Amino acid sequence: MRILWMLGGMVLGSVLTVIAGVALWLHDTGPARAGIEVRVENRTGQDVREVRLEHDHGQVLYRAMGKGDTVALTYPVRGESSYRLIAVLADGRELRGGAGYIESGARTREVLEPERVVSSDP
Repeated sequence: MRILWMLGGMVLGSVLTVIAGVALWLHDTGPARAGIEVRVENRTGQDVREVRLEHDHGQVLYRAMGKGDTVALTYPVRGESSYRLIAVLADGRELRGGAGYIESGARTREVLEPERVVSSDP
């Protein structure tokens, strides 16, 4: 009888360990994982050929942004991050900007003006 109790306790402990492991895995990789959202507004008076958002683990690329358009670029991140924004205008000029530091779950706004990029909170 004592062995049966011990065996039952081991099975229960194993099941609880598996449940806790799955819960932690879902927390780290699930769809609700926070990321960074960068809204880019084109106020340059011309089309933008390409908007590139370079971050710690890669880049997000968006092509053919029209005059007055706004686009939301997102990327997943754990904890802290930073990004650089590079916009190539129709006339070939590049505008550069971006956040030096940003935290997971943050939203920010980048406004492309004719000669510069203005960063702000939404």
